[in-house]
Order: sequence, then C-alpha cells, then structure tokens
Amino acid sequence: MQTLDKDFRALTRAAFARYGFAYADLITQWPAIVGDAIAQWSEPERIKWPRAGTDERKQGGTLVIRVTPGRGLDLQHETSRIIDRINAFYGYAAIAAIKIRQSALSRKKAQSRALPPLDASKAQALETELAGVADPELKEALKRLGQGVLSPRSPQAK
Repeated sequence: MQTLDKDFRALTRAAFARYGFAYADLITQWPAIVGDAIAQWSEPERIKWPRAGTDERKQGGTLVIRVTPGRGLDLQHETSRIIDRINAFYGYAAIAAIKIRQSALSRKKAQSRALPPLDASKAQALETELAGVADPELKEALKRLGQGVLSPRSPQAK
C-alpha cells in the first residue's frame, strides 16, 4: 500500500518551486521548525535564491517571512535561531538570511465548530438561570457561554 505523500510531492513540486520552495516541508512543518508561539503570527512566504551563475548559491537563499504587523521586531530577535533550525531541518545551509515582511497572514482562521446541542434538562436549567437577564445581547452571550461550559465535549461538563 502506498501513501499519498509521494504523489502529493510530485503534484505540488512545480507550484512550490515557483516561490523558491523545493518541497512543501518548510510550509507544512513551520510550527515544528520555529515553535507554535512564533508560528501563530508568522509564515514563510518564499525563498529568494541568488542569481544563476554566481557562486553564492552554495551560501544559501534568503527566506522571506510574512509577520503580522507589530511582530517584526520580535522575529528580528529570533532570526539566527530560525536560520539554524531551518538549516538543521534541511540538513544543509539552505538559508543564509531572513527578510521580514509585515502584513496580514494569508492563512484563514480556523472555523469554530458548532457545539453539540444540550440535552433537554440542561437546556431548561440554562434558560431558567438566564430568565432574569433583561439585555438581549448579554443574554445571548451568556447562553453561548453556558452552552460551551455544559456541552458534552467540555471537561467541566458532568
């Protein structure tokens, strides 16, 4: 039995090569390479390689990293560590420098999943608790909070 990874690499190689990525590994493994904290507000955009014919290709490329506005300085302090971790990931000196570009990230926010409906007794108890709340917006917010706390997937639900 074959995995889809082998076929996926062949199909996406041309698309990722356009942006300087030989493989999608840098993009897909970004949180593992730089850490979850940095990956929340940054993403690799492209690798700029030196022009063909120069001997600089052996020295590595420049990784352009997109960072949410206001986080550029934070990333600037981590550049040497990020370069070391990327080069260790690839096993050779693939990256020589990092260029920081502050703009909105391209990835979309994860859609929150709808909570499963409460059973009748919990739903009735929640409505009873919220009966005295006059403000409709506050009541709706408290109802969503109560559903989140009382839902079966919540560790607090008993």
